[in-house]
Amino acid sequence: MNERHCMSTFKGQERRRIQRTKLVTFCPASFSYKDREYEAMMGDVSEFGAGFFHSEPPNAGLQFKNGDVIALTIKTPYGESQAKASVVWSRHLGENYSWGMQFVEISKDKKDPLRCLMDSPF
Repeated sequence: MNERHCMSTFKGQERRRIQRTKLVTFCPASFSYKDREYEAMMGDVSEFGAGFFHSEPPNAGLQFKNGDVIALTIKTPYGESQAKASVVWSRHLGENYSWGMQFVEISKDKKDPLRCLMDSPF
């Protein structure tokens, strides 16, 4: 399948076909959703968004709707950073809940820990 055909298949911008995402091993994130605090792990990141996962039974309460905007605190190897992101997709697979988010508010400061992670060559 050629690249031009792949791009026409998707509506909007599919970041994995345009920009390399970085796999992140241990970047814990915390956030509040519907008056409850949650902990999750960031699994990948690009300048456009990030993927997260959380382990809990499917009926435990965490269920995003596409478009939900969440304020996150993300702990990177460079320090702690704040960001806001909109949920683009989510799904339950057994005990795991994973979701992808598009950044809507993120620091433009090159010294911000999340920016440092995005800019890292590793």
